[in-house]
Amino acid sequence: MKSMEAEPKSYMKPIGYALSGCTHDLLNFVVMEDEKVRVNNFYFIDHPLNPEIKVLVRTFRVQPYNPEMITGRTGPLAGKKGRRADYGKKLEYTIASAEILGYYDERGKWRMMEVAPSPWDYVYEPTEEALKRFFIPERRAEDVLLLEIGKVRGTNIPAYIDLNLVAKGHMFVAGMTRSGKSSFVINLVAKASRLKPKPRFVIFDRRGEYGGLIKYGARRIPYNRFTPPITDPNIIASKLGLRGTEKTVIIEAARSIMSDEMEMSRELLLERAESIINQGRIRGTRNEESRIKVLSSIRWAIENYGEFIDKQITPLDIIEEIKRNFALIIDFSADSDIEAQQRTASYILDRIRNYAMIRKDYGDFACIIAIEEAQYFAPEKGVGIEISEASKEYLSRVKNSVIETISQAGGYNVGLIIMTQRPAYVLKSCISQCNSVACFRLKSGNDQDAILQYTEYGSERLRDYLPGLADHEAMLWGIAIPTPFPIIAEIEVEEYPQKAVAFAKHAWEKMEYSLKI
Repeated sequence: MKSMEAEPKSYMKPIGYALSGCTHDLLNFVVMEDEKVRVNNFYFIDHPLNPEIKVLVRTFRVQPYNPEMITGRTGPLAGKKGRRADYGKKLEYTIASAEILGYYDERGKWRMMEVAPSPWDYVYEPTEEALKRFFIPERRAEDVLLLEIGKVRGTNIPAYIDLNLVAKGHMFVAGMTRSGKSSFVINLVAKASRLKPKPRFVIFDRRGEYGGLIKYGARRIPYNRFTPPITDPNIIASKLGLRGTEKTVIIEAARSIMSDEMEMSRELLLERAESIINQGRIRGTRNEESRIKVLSSIRWAIENYGEFIDKQITPLDIIEEIKRNFALIIDFSADSDIEAQQRTASYILDRIRNYAMIRKDYGDFACIIAIEEAQYFAPEKGVGIEISEASKEYLSRVKNSVIETISQAGGYNVGLIIMTQRPAYVLKSCISQCNSVACFRLKSGNDQDAILQYTEYGSERLRDYLPGLADHEAMLWGIAIPTPFPIIAEIEVEEYPQKAVAFAKHAWEKMEYSLKI
Protein backbone atom coordinates (compact mmCIF):
# COMPACT_ATOMS: atom_id res chain seq x y z
CA MET A 1 0.00 0.00 0.00
CA LYS A 2 1.33 3.41 -0.99
CA SER A 3 1.82 5.94 1.80
CA MET A 4 -0.53 8.89 1.80
CA GLU A 5 2.49 11.20 2.11
CA ALA A 6 4.20 9.79 -1.02
CA GLU A 7 5.25 12.53 -3.42
CA PRO A 8 2.99 12.95 -6.50
CA LYS A 9 4.43 13.48 -9.96
CA SER A 10 5.56 17.11 -10.10
CA TYR A 11 4.10 17.65 -13.60
CA MET A 12 0.65 16.18 -12.76
CA LYS A 13 -1.93 17.65 -10.44
CA PRO A 14 -3.21 15.09 -7.90
CA ILE A 15 -6.94 15.38 -7.28
CA GLY A 16 -7.80 12.16 -5.44
CA TYR A 17 -6.86 8.75 -4.05
CA ALA A 18 -8.02 5.30 -5.12
CA LEU A 19 -10.32 3.51 -2.70
CA SER A 20 -10.47 -0.17 -1.85
CA GLY A 21 -12.54 -2.42 -4.09
CA CYS A 22 -11.22 -1.20 -7.47
CA THR A 23 -10.99 -3.69 -10.35
CA HIS A 24 -9.02 -3.78 -13.59
CA ASP A 25 -11.81 -1.83 -15.32
CA LEU A 26 -13.38 0.16 -12.46
CA LEU A 27 -11.81 2.90 -10.36
CA ASN A 28 -13.48 4.40 -7.29
CA PHE A 29 -11.65 7.32 -5.72
CA VAL A 30 -12.14 10.00 -3.11
CA VAL A 31 -11.80 13.55 -4.37
CA MET A 32 -9.45 15.83 -2.49
CA GLU A 33 -10.95 18.76 -0.66
CA ASP A 34 -11.44 21.88 -2.86
CA GLU A 35 -10.87 19.87 -6.06
CA LYS A 36 -13.56 19.54 -8.74
CA VAL A 37 -14.23 16.34 -10.65
CA ARG A 38 -16.83 16.17 -13.41
CA VAL A 39 -18.70 13.34 -15.09
CA ASN A 40 -17.30 12.38 -18.52
CA ASN A 41 -13.92 14.01 -17.84
CA PHE A 42 -10.64 12.16 -18.34
CA TYR A 43 -8.07 11.56 -15.58
CA PHE A 44 -4.84 9.59 -15.16
CA ILE A 45 -3.59 6.97 -12.75
CA ASP A 46 -0.16 5.36 -12.61
CA HIS A 47 0.06 1.81 -13.88
CA PRO A 48 0.40 -0.33 -10.72
CA LEU A 49 3.27 -2.37 -12.23
CA ASN A 50 5.01 0.48 -14.05
CA PRO A 51 4.48 3.95 -12.53
CA GLU A 52 6.05 5.62 -15.56
CA ILE A 53 3.05 4.58 -17.68
CA LYS A 54 -0.08 6.67 -17.48
CA VAL A 55 -3.46 4.90 -17.58
CA LEU A 56 -6.48 6.79 -18.91
CA VAL A 57 -9.76 6.74 -16.96
CA ARG A 58 -13.11 8.51 -17.49
CA THR A 59 -15.58 9.37 -14.73
CA PHE A 60 -19.19 8.30 -15.13
CA ARG A 61 -20.48 9.15 -11.63
CA VAL A 62 -19.64 11.79 -9.02
CA GLN A 63 -21.58 11.95 -5.74
CA PRO A 64 -21.10 13.57 -2.33
CA TYR A 65 -21.39 11.48 0.80
CA ASN A 66 -21.87 12.46 4.43
CA PRO A 67 -22.25 9.73 7.05
CA GLU A 68 -24.03 12.14 9.39
CA MET A 69 -26.86 12.61 6.88
CA ILE A 70 -27.84 8.93 6.81
CA THR A 71 -31.30 8.15 8.17
CA GLY A 72 -31.05 7.50 11.91
CA ARG A 73 -27.98 9.73 12.47
CA THR A 74 -27.96 13.21 14.00
CA GLY A 75 -27.90 15.10 10.68
CA PRO A 76 -31.54 14.45 9.70
CA LEU A 77 -32.64 15.21 13.28
CA ALA A 78 -30.87 18.58 13.19
CA GLY A 79 -32.27 19.28 9.74
CA LYS A 80 -35.79 18.68 11.02
CA LYS A 81 -35.25 21.60 13.41
CA GLY A 82 -33.88 23.80 10.63
CA ARG A 83 -30.32 23.58 11.88
CA ARG A 84 -27.03 22.06 10.67
CA ALA A 85 -24.62 20.26 12.96
CA ASP A 86 -21.40 22.29 13.09
CA TYR A 87 -19.28 19.22 12.53
CA GLY A 88 -21.50 17.76 9.78
CA LYS A 89 -19.82 19.50 6.84
CA LYS A 90 -16.38 18.40 8.00
CA LEU A 91 -17.40 14.76 7.60
CA GLU A 92 -18.55 15.21 4.01
CA TYR A 93 -16.52 13.90 1.07
CA THR A 94 -16.99 13.24 -2.65
CA ILE A 95 -16.68 9.84 -4.30
CA ALA A 96 -16.07 9.51 -8.05
CA SER A 97 -16.43 6.35 -10.15
CA ALA A 98 -14.53 5.95 -13.41
CA GLU A 99 -14.10 3.30 -16.06
CA ILE A 100 -10.48 2.40 -16.67
CA LEU A 101 -10.00 2.73 -20.42
CA GLY A 102 -6.41 1.55 -20.92
CA TYR A 103 -2.90 2.71 -21.76
CA TYR A 104 -0.14 2.74 -24.38
CA ASP A 105 2.70 0.40 -23.53
CA GLU A 106 6.44 0.99 -24.15
CA ARG A 107 6.02 -0.01 -27.83
CA GLY A 108 3.04 2.26 -28.40
CA LYS A 109 0.45 -0.53 -28.40
CA TRP A 110 -2.90 0.10 -26.75
CA ARG A 111 -3.62 -2.25 -23.89
CA MET A 112 -6.37 -2.80 -21.34
CA MET A 113 -5.47 -2.77 -17.66
CA GLU A 114 -4.40 -6.15 -16.36
CA VAL A 115 -4.46 -5.37 -12.62
CA ALA A 116 -6.50 -3.23 -10.28
CA PRO A 117 -5.25 0.05 -8.77
CA SER A 118 -4.25 -0.10 -5.11
CA PRO A 119 -5.76 2.00 -2.31
CA TRP A 120 -4.04 5.38 -1.91
CA ASP A 121 -2.85 5.38 -5.55
CA TYR A 122 -2.97 8.94 -6.85
CA VAL A 123 -5.56 10.10 -9.37
CA TYR A 124 -4.27 12.96 -11.53
CA GLU A 125 -5.87 15.73 -13.51
CA PRO A 126 -3.96 15.69 -16.82
CA THR A 127 -2.89 18.69 -18.81
CA GLU A 128 -4.42 18.99 -22.27
CA GLU A 129 -0.97 18.44 -23.75
CA ALA A 130 -0.64 15.16 -21.87
CA LEU A 131 -4.07 14.05 -23.10
CA LYS A 132 -3.36 14.70 -26.77
CA ARG A 133 -1.26 11.60 -27.34
CA PHE A 134 -4.22 9.46 -26.34
CA PHE A 135 -6.48 11.06 -28.96
CA ILE A 136 -4.22 11.56 -31.97
CA PRO A 137 -2.28 8.32 -32.48
CA GLU A 138 -0.10 8.04 -35.53
CA ARG A 139 -1.46 6.34 -38.64
CA ARG A 140 0.09 6.02 -42.05
CA ALA A 141 -1.16 8.84 -44.29
CA GLU A 142 -1.97 6.52 -47.19
CA ASP A 143 -4.34 4.51 -45.01
CA VAL A 144 -6.49 7.36 -43.65
CA LEU A 145 -8.77 10.19 -44.68
CA LEU A 146 -9.29 11.99 -41.39
CA LEU A 147 -12.09 14.51 -41.04
CA GLU A 148 -12.23 16.82 -38.02
CA ILE A 149 -15.84 16.89 -36.81
CA GLY A 150 -15.48 18.89 -33.60
CA LYS A 151 -13.64 18.79 -30.29
CA VAL A 152 -13.29 16.22 -27.53
CA ARG A 153 -15.74 17.46 -24.93
CA GLY A 154 -14.27 19.91 -22.45
CA THR A 155 -11.01 20.31 -24.40
CA ASN A 156 -9.58 21.88 -27.54
CA ILE A 157 -8.39 18.49 -28.79
CA PRO A 158 -9.77 17.74 -32.27
CA ALA A 159 -12.17 14.82 -32.69
CA TYR A 160 -11.77 12.92 -35.96
CA ILE A 161 -13.55 10.37 -38.10
CA ASP A 162 -11.67 8.33 -40.68
CA LEU A 163 -13.90 8.33 -43.78
CA ASN A 164 -11.71 5.67 -45.35
CA LEU A 165 -12.83 3.26 -42.63
CA VAL A 166 -16.48 4.37 -42.77
CA ALA A 167 -16.44 3.28 -46.42
CA LYS A 168 -14.95 -0.05 -45.41
CA GLY A 169 -16.96 -0.77 -42.28
CA HIS A 170 -20.29 1.15 -42.00
CA MET A 171 -21.44 3.53 -39.26
CA PHE A 172 -24.51 3.58 -37.04
CA VAL A 173 -25.84 7.03 -36.05
CA ALA A 174 -28.57 7.17 -33.40
CA GLY A 175 -30.17 9.84 -31.25
CA MET A 176 -33.43 11.33 -30.08
CA THR A 177 -35.21 13.97 -32.14
CA ARG A 178 -33.33 17.30 -32.00
CA SER A 179 -30.26 15.71 -30.45
CA GLY A 180 -28.12 16.47 -33.50
CA LYS A 181 -27.79 13.31 -35.59
CA SER A 182 -28.97 14.88 -38.89
CA SER A 183 -26.78 17.93 -38.25
CA PHE A 184 -23.88 15.54 -37.67
CA VAL A 185 -24.21 13.93 -41.10
CA ILE A 186 -24.90 17.24 -42.86
CA ASN A 187 -21.77 18.79 -41.39
CA LEU A 188 -19.73 15.65 -41.99
CA VAL A 189 -20.59 15.90 -45.70
CA ALA A 190 -20.09 19.69 -45.77
CA LYS A 191 -16.63 19.43 -44.22
CA ALA A 192 -15.74 16.48 -46.46
CA SER A 193 -16.27 18.76 -49.49
CA ARG A 194 -12.93 20.41 -48.61
CA LEU A 195 -10.93 17.18 -48.40
CA LYS A 196 -8.46 15.93 -50.97
CA PRO A 197 -9.40 13.52 -52.40
CA LYS A 198 -13.07 14.48 -52.22
CA PRO A 199 -15.24 11.55 -51.05
CA ARG A 200 -18.50 10.56 -52.73
CA PHE A 201 -21.78 10.47 -50.80
CA VAL A 202 -25.32 9.31 -51.55
CA ILE A 203 -27.93 10.55 -49.06
CA PHE A 204 -31.43 9.07 -48.69
CA ASP A 205 -33.27 12.24 -47.60
CA ARG A 206 -36.78 11.33 -46.41
CA ARG A 207 -37.76 14.76 -45.04
CA GLY A 208 -36.12 17.21 -47.44
CA GLU A 209 -33.61 18.34 -44.79
CA TYR A 210 -30.34 18.17 -46.70
CA GLY A 211 -30.84 20.95 -49.26
CA GLY A 212 -28.29 23.13 -47.47
CA LEU A 213 -25.55 20.90 -48.88
CA ILE A 214 -26.18 22.24 -52.38
CA LYS A 215 -23.95 25.24 -51.60
CA TYR A 216 -21.11 22.76 -50.92
CA GLY A 217 -21.45 21.14 -54.34
CA ALA A 218 -24.14 18.53 -53.65
CA ARG A 219 -26.85 17.81 -56.20
CA ARG A 220 -30.43 17.12 -55.15
CA ILE A 221 -32.54 14.87 -57.40
CA PRO A 222 -36.11 13.65 -56.77
CA TYR A 223 -36.03 9.94 -56.01
CA ASN A 224 -38.49 9.15 -58.84
CA ARG A 225 -35.81 10.04 -61.41
CA PHE A 226 -34.18 6.76 -60.31
CA THR A 227 -37.35 4.68 -59.98
CA PRO A 228 -37.07 1.57 -62.16
CA PRO A 229 -40.08 0.31 -64.14
CA ILE A 230 -42.19 -2.35 -62.44
CA THR A 231 -41.26 -5.66 -64.01
CA ASP A 232 -43.02 -8.01 -61.60
CA PRO A 233 -46.44 -9.02 -63.07
CA ASN A 234 -47.72 -9.80 -59.57
CA ILE A 235 -46.94 -6.26 -58.41
CA ILE A 236 -48.63 -4.77 -61.49
CA ALA A 237 -51.78 -6.75 -60.75
CA SER A 238 -51.69 -5.76 -57.05
CA LYS A 239 -51.28 -2.07 -57.86
CA LEU A 240 -54.30 -2.30 -60.17
CA GLY A 241 -56.26 -3.72 -57.24
CA LEU A 242 -57.20 -6.92 -59.10
CA ARG A 243 -58.00 -10.32 -57.63
CA GLY A 244 -59.17 -13.71 -58.81
CA THR A 245 -59.60 -14.23 -62.56
CA GLU A 246 -58.80 -10.59 -63.41
CA LYS A 247 -55.49 -10.82 -61.55
CA THR A 248 -54.57 -14.06 -63.34
CA VAL A 249 -55.30 -12.47 -66.72
CA ILE A 250 -53.19 -9.36 -66.04
CA ILE A 251 -50.26 -11.43 -64.75
CA GLU A 252 -50.26 -13.50 -67.94
CA ALA A 253 -50.68 -10.38 -70.11
CA ALA A 254 -47.74 -8.62 -68.42
CA ARG A 255 -45.53 -11.71 -68.79
CA SER A 256 -46.42 -11.84 -72.46
CA ILE A 257 -45.33 -8.23 -73.02
CA MET A 258 -42.07 -8.74 -71.14
CA SER A 259 -41.23 -11.95 -72.97
CA ASP A 260 -41.61 -10.02 -76.24
CA GLU A 261 -39.32 -7.31 -74.78
CA MET A 262 -41.88 -4.62 -75.57
CA GLU A 263 -42.36 -1.37 -73.66
CA MET A 264 -45.22 -1.59 -71.19
CA SER A 265 -48.20 0.73 -71.69
CA ARG A 266 -51.82 0.75 -70.56
CA GLU A 267 -53.07 0.29 -74.11
CA LEU A 268 -50.80 -2.67 -74.80
CA LEU A 269 -51.62 -4.30 -71.45
CA LEU A 270 -55.36 -4.01 -72.13
CA GLU A 271 -54.88 -5.36 -75.66
CA ARG A 272 -52.99 -8.44 -74.41
CA ALA A 273 -55.51 -8.99 -71.63
CA GLU A 274 -58.40 -8.89 -74.12
CA SER A 275 -56.61 -11.41 -76.35
CA ILE A 276 -56.08 -13.81 -73.41
CA ILE A 277 -59.71 -13.45 -72.30
CA ASN A 278 -61.04 -14.15 -75.79
CA GLN A 279 -59.02 -17.36 -75.96
CA GLY A 280 -61.05 -18.64 -73.01
CA ARG A 281 -58.13 -20.62 -71.61
CA ILE A 282 -58.36 -19.21 -68.11
CA ARG A 283 -60.97 -20.41 -65.70
CA GLY A 284 -63.70 -17.79 -65.42
CA THR A 285 -63.46 -16.70 -69.08
CA ARG A 286 -65.03 -19.73 -70.75
CA ASN A 287 -68.39 -18.19 -71.68
CA GLU A 288 -69.31 -14.89 -73.28
CA GLU A 289 -70.96 -13.39 -70.24
CA SER A 290 -67.95 -14.01 -67.94
CA ARG A 291 -65.51 -12.75 -70.60
CA ILE A 292 -67.41 -9.47 -70.88
CA LYS A 293 -67.50 -9.09 -67.11
CA VAL A 294 -63.76 -9.83 -66.64
CA LEU A 295 -62.73 -7.52 -69.48
CA SER A 296 -64.92 -4.74 -68.11
CA SER A 297 -63.33 -5.02 -64.66
CA ILE A 298 -59.82 -5.00 -66.10
CA ARG A 299 -60.55 -2.04 -68.36
CA TRP A 300 -61.94 -0.05 -65.41
CA ALA A 301 -58.92 -0.89 -63.22
CA ILE A 302 -56.42 0.11 -65.92
CA GLU A 303 -58.22 3.38 -66.63
CA ASN A 304 -58.52 4.37 -62.97
CA TYR A 305 -55.41 2.87 -61.35
CA GLY A 306 -53.03 2.30 -64.24
CA GLU A 307 -51.52 5.78 -64.43
CA PHE A 308 -48.33 4.45 -62.84
CA ILE A 309 -47.71 2.34 -65.95
CA ASP A 310 -47.48 5.38 -68.24
CA LYS A 311 -45.32 7.28 -65.75
CA GLN A 312 -42.58 4.67 -65.84
CA ILE A 313 -39.41 6.06 -67.39
CA THR A 314 -35.89 4.85 -67.94
CA PRO A 315 -34.18 5.74 -64.64
CA LEU A 316 -31.06 7.86 -64.37
CA ASP A 317 -27.85 5.89 -63.96
CA ILE A 318 -26.98 6.23 -60.28
CA ILE A 319 -23.34 5.28 -60.94
CA GLU A 320 -22.84 8.08 -63.46
CA GLU A 321 -24.45 10.58 -61.09
CA ILE A 322 -22.14 9.48 -58.25
CA LYS A 323 -19.09 9.92 -60.46
CA ARG A 324 -20.18 13.41 -61.51
CA ASN A 325 -21.28 14.70 -58.09
CA PHE A 326 -19.40 14.68 -54.81
CA ALA A 327 -22.69 14.35 -52.90
CA LEU A 328 -25.99 13.13 -54.30
CA ILE A 329 -29.15 13.89 -52.31
CA ILE A 330 -31.92 11.46 -53.20
CA ASP A 331 -35.04 13.44 -52.25
CA PHE A 332 -37.63 10.98 -50.94
CA SER A 333 -39.83 13.88 -49.78
CA ALA A 334 -40.92 14.48 -53.40
CA ASP A 335 -44.14 12.52 -52.77
CA SER A 336 -45.66 9.96 -50.38
CA ASP A 337 -45.62 6.90 -52.66
CA ILE A 338 -44.08 4.47 -50.17
CA GLU A 339 -44.02 1.56 -52.60
CA ALA A 340 -42.16 3.57 -55.26
CA GLN A 341 -39.72 4.86 -52.64
CA GLN A 342 -38.93 1.34 -51.46
CA ARG A 343 -38.53 0.10 -55.01
CA THR A 344 -36.17 2.98 -55.79
CA ALA A 345 -34.10 2.49 -52.64
CA SER A 346 -33.69 -1.20 -53.44
CA TYR A 347 -32.67 -0.42 -57.02
CA ILE A 348 -30.07 2.17 -55.94
CA LEU A 349 -28.50 -0.08 -53.29
CA ASP A 350 -28.36 -3.09 -55.60
CA ARG A 351 -26.92 -1.08 -58.49
CA ILE A 352 -24.18 0.50 -56.37
CA ARG A 353 -23.28 -2.76 -54.64
CA ASN A 354 -23.12 -4.75 -57.87
CA TYR A 355 -21.06 -2.10 -59.64
CA ALA A 356 -18.60 -1.91 -56.74
CA MET A 357 -18.16 -5.68 -56.88
CA ILE A 358 -17.52 -5.55 -60.64
CA ARG A 359 -14.86 -2.85 -60.17
CA LYS A 360 -13.12 -4.53 -57.23
CA ASP A 361 -9.98 -5.33 -59.22
CA TYR A 362 -9.71 -1.81 -60.66
CA GLY A 363 -9.85 0.19 -57.42
CA ASP A 364 -11.67 3.09 -59.09
CA PHE A 365 -14.99 3.30 -57.21
CA ALA A 366 -15.99 4.05 -53.62
CA CYS A 367 -18.86 5.85 -51.91
CA ILE A 368 -20.69 6.28 -48.60
CA ILE A 369 -24.50 5.92 -48.51
CA ALA A 370 -26.32 7.71 -45.66
CA ILE A 371 -29.79 6.29 -45.00
CA GLU A 372 -31.94 8.68 -42.98
CA GLU A 373 -34.70 7.10 -40.85
CA ALA A 374 -33.44 3.61 -41.59
CA GLN A 375 -36.37 1.98 -39.77
CA TYR A 376 -38.48 2.64 -42.88
CA PHE A 377 -36.07 0.72 -45.12
CA ALA A 378 -34.88 -2.00 -42.73
CA PRO A 379 -37.40 -2.32 -39.87
CA GLU A 380 -36.92 -4.86 -37.12
CA LYS A 381 -39.30 -7.79 -37.26
CA GLY A 382 -42.51 -6.98 -35.44
CA VAL A 383 -42.30 -3.23 -35.92
CA GLY A 384 -45.65 -2.24 -37.40
CA ILE A 385 -45.60 -0.06 -40.53
CA GLU A 386 -49.00 0.41 -42.20
CA ILE A 387 -48.50 -0.29 -45.91
CA SER A 388 -50.31 -1.97 -48.81
CA GLU A 389 -49.75 -5.53 -50.00
CA ALA A 390 -47.67 -4.27 -52.95
CA SER A 391 -45.59 -2.15 -50.57
CA LYS A 392 -45.00 -5.16 -48.31
CA GLU A 393 -43.40 -6.94 -51.25
CA TYR A 394 -41.08 -4.01 -51.91
CA LEU A 395 -40.37 -3.47 -48.21
CA SER A 396 -39.12 -7.05 -48.12
CA ARG A 397 -36.95 -6.37 -51.16
CA VAL A 398 -35.44 -3.12 -49.87
CA LYS A 399 -34.78 -4.77 -46.51
CA ASN A 400 -32.90 -7.56 -48.31
CA SER A 401 -31.00 -4.95 -50.34
CA VAL A 402 -29.92 -3.18 -47.15
CA ILE A 403 -28.87 -6.48 -45.57
CA GLU A 404 -26.89 -7.59 -48.61
CA THR A 405 -25.23 -4.20 -48.99
CA ILE A 406 -24.23 -3.88 -45.36
CA SER A 407 -23.02 -7.51 -45.33
CA GLN A 408 -20.98 -7.39 -48.53
CA ALA A 409 -20.30 -3.90 -49.80
CA GLY A 410 -17.84 -2.77 -47.14
CA GLY A 411 -15.26 -5.07 -48.67
CA TYR A 412 -15.70 -3.17 -51.94
CA ASN A 413 -15.40 0.37 -50.46
CA VAL A 414 -19.14 1.05 -50.22
CA GLY A 415 -20.04 2.03 -46.66
CA LEU A 416 -23.45 2.70 -45.15
CA ILE A 417 -24.31 5.29 -42.53
CA ILE A 418 -27.46 3.91 -40.88
CA MET A 419 -29.36 6.73 -39.14
CA THR A 420 -32.33 6.50 -36.77
CA GLN A 421 -33.98 8.09 -33.76
CA ARG A 422 -35.26 4.66 -32.65
CA PRO A 423 -32.50 2.01 -32.67
CA ALA A 424 -34.98 -0.54 -31.28
CA TYR A 425 -36.96 -0.29 -34.53
CA VAL A 426 -34.01 -0.96 -36.87
CA LEU A 427 -33.10 -4.46 -38.02
CA LYS A 428 -30.58 -5.72 -35.48
CA SER A 429 -28.54 -7.61 -38.07
CA CYS A 430 -27.85 -4.23 -39.70
CA ILE A 431 -26.84 -2.54 -36.45
CA SER A 432 -24.43 -5.37 -35.64
CA GLN A 433 -22.67 -4.94 -39.00
CA CYS A 434 -21.78 -1.32 -38.19
CA ASN A 435 -18.35 -1.29 -36.56
CA SER A 436 -18.37 2.47 -35.91
CA VAL A 437 -21.02 4.30 -33.89
CA ALA A 438 -22.01 7.93 -33.27
CA CYS A 439 -24.62 7.95 -30.53
CA PHE A 440 -26.37 11.17 -29.51
CA ARG A 441 -28.72 11.61 -26.56
CA LEU A 442 -30.87 8.52 -25.92
CA LYS A 443 -33.20 8.11 -22.95
CA SER A 444 -35.39 5.18 -23.98
CA GLY A 445 -34.35 1.93 -22.31
CA ASN A 446 -35.25 -0.15 -25.40
CA ASP A 447 -33.09 2.05 -27.61
CA GLN A 448 -30.19 1.94 -25.17
CA ASP A 449 -30.52 -1.87 -25.07
CA ALA A 450 -30.24 -2.03 -28.86
CA ILE A 451 -26.98 -0.05 -28.71
CA LEU A 452 -25.59 -2.12 -25.84
CA GLN A 453 -26.48 -5.51 -27.30
CA TYR A 454 -25.68 -5.01 -30.97
CA THR A 455 -22.65 -2.71 -31.05
CA GLU A 456 -19.16 -3.28 -29.69
CA TYR A 457 -19.11 -0.81 -26.80
CA GLY A 458 -19.43 -3.71 -24.39
CA SER A 459 -20.07 -1.82 -21.17
CA GLU A 460 -23.15 -0.96 -19.14
CA ARG A 461 -21.50 2.43 -18.48
CA LEU A 462 -23.14 3.60 -21.68
CA ARG A 463 -26.39 4.05 -19.75
CA ASP A 464 -24.64 6.61 -17.54
CA TYR A 465 -23.48 8.70 -20.49
CA LEU A 466 -26.21 8.73 -23.14
CA PRO A 467 -29.14 10.37 -21.29
CA GLY A 468 -27.03 13.38 -20.23
CA LEU A 469 -25.53 14.30 -23.59
CA ALA A 470 -26.30 17.87 -24.67
CA ASP A 471 -27.53 18.81 -28.15
CA HIS A 472 -24.83 18.18 -30.76
CA GLU A 473 -22.78 15.99 -28.43
CA ALA A 474 -22.10 12.41 -29.46
CA MET A 475 -20.37 9.42 -28.03
CA LEU A 476 -18.16 7.93 -30.72
CA TRP A 477 -16.46 4.55 -30.89
CA GLY A 478 -15.34 1.95 -33.42
CA ILE A 479 -12.72 1.49 -36.12
CA ALA A 480 -13.41 4.84 -37.84
CA ILE A 481 -12.61 6.72 -34.62
CA PRO A 482 -8.81 7.12 -34.31
CA THR A 483 -8.85 6.31 -30.60
CA PRO A 484 -9.02 2.79 -29.16
CA PHE A 485 -11.66 3.89 -26.64
CA PRO A 486 -15.00 5.74 -26.88
CA ILE A 487 -14.92 9.54 -26.79
CA ILE A 488 -17.56 12.22 -26.35
CA ALA A 489 -17.29 14.90 -28.99
CA GLU A 490 -18.82 18.36 -29.25
CA ILE A 491 -19.85 18.41 -32.91
CA GLU A 492 -18.98 21.60 -34.73
CA VAL A 493 -22.09 22.77 -36.60
CA GLU A 494 -21.92 25.16 -39.52
CA GLU A 495 -24.99 23.91 -41.43
CA TYR A 496 -28.36 22.90 -39.98
CA PRO A 497 -31.11 20.65 -41.40
CA GLN A 498 -33.77 22.51 -43.38
CA LYS A 499 -36.76 22.16 -41.07
CA ALA A 500 -39.61 24.60 -40.35
CA VAL A 501 -38.46 28.22 -40.84
CA ALA A 502 -40.32 29.51 -37.75
CA PHE A 503 -41.34 28.35 -34.28
CA ALA A 504 -44.96 27.27 -33.88
CA LYS A 505 -45.71 30.35 -31.76
CA HIS A 506 -44.72 32.68 -34.60
CA ALA A 507 -46.68 30.62 -37.12
CA TRP A 508 -49.81 30.89 -34.96
CA GLU A 509 -49.31 34.64 -34.66
CA LYS A 510 -49.26 34.93 -38.45
CA MET A 511 -52.37 32.77 -38.74
CA GLU A 512 -54.28 35.01 -36.32
CA TYR A 513 -53.08 38.13 -38.11
CA SER A 514 -54.25 36.77 -41.48
CA LEU A 515 -57.77 36.31 -40.06
CA LYS A 516 -57.90 39.94 -38.96
CA ILE A 517 -57.13 41.27 -42.41
